[in-house]
Amino acid sequence: MGETMTLRAILGRGVLAGWVLGMAGCATPPVKPPPVVATVPPPPPQMPAGGYIGMKIPHKLADGTYVTPNIANTDQAAVWHLRNALNVAALGCDHAGGGIVEPYNAWLTTHAAVLDHYLQAYRHEWQATGWWDWERVYDNNQTRIYNFYSQPTMRAAFCAVARGEIAQVGQVADADLPAFARKALLRLDKPFVDFYAAFDAWRDYYEPAPPPVVRTIDTPIAVATPAPVATLDGNAPVTLGTMPLSAPTPGDTPVASATPSPQATGSAPLAGVVPPAATAP
Repeated sequence: MGETMTLRAILGRGVLAGWVLGMAGCATPPVKPPPVVATVPPPPPQMPAGGYIGMKIPHKLADGTYVTPNIANTDQAAVWHLRNALNVAALGCDHAGGGIVEPYNAWLTTHAAVLDHYLQAYRHEWQATGWWDWERVYDNNQTRIYNFYSQPTMRAAFCAVARGEIAQVGQVADADLPAFARKALLRLDKPFVDFYAAFDAWRDYYEPAPPPVVRTIDTPIAVATPAPVATLDGNAPVTLGTMPLSAPTPGDTPVASATPSPQATGSAPLAGVVPPAATAP
């Protein structure tokens, strides 16, 4: 009887141990936490190649773009500005691999009539302003366009884009030239706009923040000025403020008021020239 009880106890313990081991095997293993990845801040912006401290660049407009000679172009302006940009490329980019002068000259020759048509219409837009010196302003604007595309800092990137535009422009039909010119100018302007954006990012990162603007209210301070007193040999004081003012005599010289002379009208502005917006013919 005792042996039977002992055997049952041993078997019971074995079953219990097996059940415990089985439950342990079914338990979900603990989930390891994800590894901790160190967050590395982005590197500070670098000054673009060719930039320098104090460099002057066009200001950014409200829409995030930058001022270039090709803002609000008419069809005539777009075509002629494209011709100017490609002319700069033909003069300054051909040594870097060639392939520019010959196709550019071929385009000028085969499309001479349509280019002259757009040039005359473009000049008429300037003449229609009524400025007596419109030709001078027109010439200054052409110089500004040439100087824009001749900037040495962006020359390599500009030449790469210009080479592709010259290869395409000769295949464009005359009727499609204004639309092509607008898109081509955006591509030709991109190296300059990208440089301006990179320079602005560098300058904004390192430039100290301006001090906060504190609004103040100017409070007028009333200063009481005592009336001067004169004493005459112990007599009663006389208030000088009550003495009458002397009236002007006929011989007094009047004070001429400065009246600004009217400015001459009809002349073009000297700075910040914006090409006239005219309806394409």
